Amino acid sequence: MLREYIEQLDKMPQKILAASREIDISKPLIGIICAQNDITAAQGELDELCRRVKEGIIASNANSKISYIPSIDCTAMHGTPSTKYDLPSRDLVANAVELLCSAEMFDGLVFIASEPNVVCGMLIGAIRLNIPCVFLCQGVMSPFFDGKKEFGFVHIYEQIARIKTGRASYEEIENIEHNLPFALGTDCERYGANSFNCIIEAVGLAVRGNGTAPAGSVERKKIAYETGKLAVQLAENKWTPRRVFTQATMNNIVTLDLACGGSSTTMLNLIAISREVGVKNTNFKTIGDAARTTPLLLANDDGKCIMRQFHRAGGVYAMLKQLLDGELINGKTFVYDGVTLQDLLSKVTVADPNIIRSVDNKLAPSSRLRTIYGNVAENGAFVCCGGKNNVFIGHAKVYQNEEMAIDALLHREIKAGDVLVIQNEGPKSGPGMREIYVSLALLKGYELEQKVAVITDGRIADFYNGFAVGHITPETGEQNIFSILQDGDEIEINLTKGKISFDIKAKDLNQRYRQHEVSVGNYGNFFLKNWARTCNTAIEGCTYKAKR
Repeated sequence: MLREYIEQLDKMPQKILAASREIDISKPLIGIICAQNDITAAQGELDELCRRVKEGIIASNANSKISYIPSIDCTAMHGTPSTKYDLPSRDLVANAVELLCSAEMFDGLVFIASEPNVVCGMLIGAIRLNIPCVFLCQGVMSPFFDGKKEFGFVHIYEQIARIKTGRASYEEIENIEHNLPFALGTDCERYGANSFNCIIEAVGLAVRGNGTAPAGSVERKKIAYETGKLAVQLAENKWTPRRVFTQATMNNIVTLDLACGGSSTTMLNLIAISREVGVKNTNFKTIGDAARTTPLLLANDDGKCIMRQFHRAGGVYAMLKQLLDGELINGKTFVYDGVTLQDLLSKVTVADPNIIRSVDNKLAPSSRLRTIYGNVAENGAFVCCGGKNNVFIGHAKVYQNEEMAIDALLHREIKAGDVLVIQNEGPKSGPGMREIYVSLALLKGYELEQKVAVITDGRIADFYNGFAVGHITPETGEQNIFSILQDGDEIEINLTKGKISFDIKAKDLNQRYRQHEVSVGNYGNFFLKNWARTCNTAIEGCTYKAKR
């Protein structure tokens, strides 16, 4: 692109600048956009990966230049106001990519980041510019070891609850500190923390293994080198994001995510991507329809972290192979110029069919993630359920934010049979739409996850094995039943009917509406407040309201 610009217009200033920066304009120019942040788990220590990517680009006879953009990672910050910036950071990153790359005449881009919302923001920016791009993440962190069992970061939060109830001694914290991971990265115990990187790999915008390979490994360094080579290949073929994200491809990656268990944050981001590329049929309804018919295929050996098992069993390609053989995805979609998904998977084998199951040997007939409707969520919500029961009926315990819910849990206010209602965590009411994480981890630590349901207008973490309903729309602050729920209200969550409801007489409902005070949000500086004013609802992917 830089060469074409200079040669077409014979621009002397641009030629001089290219020469001064040691850019050979006869070769493609690949930008490496890195989300380096040395104080985070998922996006620190990326310099080595950048170096390996550059080597791959140079080996493919192309130029490369590195730029850095702001990023955050909330792995260790759940339950704090800091995590309110997590989802909004997606749009900040997208704007930064658009601003930075629109002026640099790149032929292609390599994005290096791990945190899902940062990666999604990078992709949205690339879609706006329609520049060929590939992605590389730091990789999956090594596990904690507690005895012979492997654990991820959520284990720390669970231990707090176990210590509080006497199920574990305080010395367990010291044990964790002495067994820290030797390599940081994305959480090895949660598919949801890695799902977006897996999806990027599935559409051909990352090298095989990118979504599941360990951080700090020889394999990860090889992936980085091959990423540089792939970036040059896609740039030469002008294989742009808008050529990748067709309706058929979106259907495939929704099915992939659901077969792995499903991540509500990933679905939110896929809706945002669909709106960016103009694909209309990826929404709450179509995701819900797919969830009912997509079997759960990703298993996990007890005591082993799921991402390590997933990788050893064959990773994303092996899962795609099982879905293709089961006729659940479209193999005719293109992943590279002239290469279909069916071509890509022709020689792929499944290393461990007990971990990555076939459709005939599924774990469950439908995904753990579903969509649900009712008077508590008139426009819809996502529900994540890992238990065997399809119905939960309980009485509400209502809290105005997750901090209050955490305090209630630590003081043992939540009992079996309760429905923990966490309000004011939506995109506007939060503001920011935090992922409800610590509350779920504490319930798991208290051994209440099969006995307590959680409902919120925030996002939900994927490790909870009970009923967890998130993304409730309309959210807190609007005139709706979710906003006026009170302690003691009986709430029914019915997965068979796809319904979440609260039975109340019209007279009582009107009285509550009259007494209801509209929330103005828990917390927010300028960036958060401005984002809340300009974002759409969760069912629209929390995208910008601005007309294009």
